Amino acid sequence: MSFNEKTLGEIATDVLFENDKVKVWNLILKPGEASDWHMHKRDYITICIEGGGLDAEFHDGSTGKGSNIGDWAYHGDHQIHRVINNTKNAYKNILIELKR
Repeated sequence: MSFNEKTLGEIATDVLFENDKVKVWNLILKPGEASDWHMHKRDYITICIEGGGLDAEFHDGSTGKGSNIGDWAYHGDHQIHRVINNTKNAYKNILIELKR
């Protein structure tokens, strides 16, 4: 699959807060839903607050598993990817982009 800036989507569902230091997003996925293919331009932190076990797909064909409720992760990698909720439960996380 070929990507460029115009074919990539939003990194999460809604922007909850933004200032000159951080941008805070909410990501909500119902069962069977997937995020847009996207790429983070900034380092970020995710905190899973509902559901868990998302599947991640990366542009290079690799895959991964998401976190569970209460888990958090720092992400310094900047790969094109999307996450898919292949579970029977709603998924929700808070994503904090770090501005420098």
